[in-house]
Amino acid sequence: MIDKSRIIRIGYVTMVVGVMMLTACGGRTPPAKFYTLQPVEPSSTGRSLPLNVALAVGPVAIPAAVDRAEIVTRDAGNQVSFSEYHRWAGPLERSIAAVIAQNIGTQLETERVTPFTRENIFKPTHRVVININLYDSQPAKEFLLNATWSIKNIDGNKLLLIRNSIIREPLASAAYEELVAAQSKTLAALSQEIAAGLLEVVP
Repeated sequence: MIDKSRIIRIGYVTMVVGVMMLTACGGRTPPAKFYTLQPVEPSSTGRSLPLNVALAVGPVAIPAAVDRAEIVTRDAGNQVSFSEYHRWAGPLERSIAAVIAQNIGTQLETERVTPFTRENIFKPTHRVVININLYDSQPAKEFLLNATWSIKNIDGNKLLLIRNSIIREPLASAAYEELVAAQSKTLAALSQEIAAGLLEVVP
């Protein structure tokens, strides 16, 4: 007499082994890569902020679509992609503020510039608030940054300047390394515009 329960057990074991073999043959999932924005240190403007001026950069507001760990890209139309294998090492808005603060400090030859997350270092007298309207990455085409920013006197709670900057950086390939480098370059250009604005309004 055939033992049906034994046949079922054998079939189950065979199925499990088969699934394990297929998984092994399929290869491993590639590990995720993590990226950070970097300051691009341009030459100094030749001018520096007065000793009584201390600057805080931020807060920075970014579009909801890119406010995530995955790096977001867009095709030629309206479709966006969230990369599971290419991610930011930390919150994007904080990284943007830190990079712009470092760039401005280099351009204006001052150490009295800090991102808004580190205002415990010194008491700022002025603040740069940045609203990023577009943070648009199109692989093998371009990266587009559209930002509205303002400079405020904190002590007097006075708006000194408000401007809009639109900066493009071409992309020769779809490589994420090139995309992140292009983003850093556009932030360096934005930093230069903010530094020039500071020299206009700070006595």
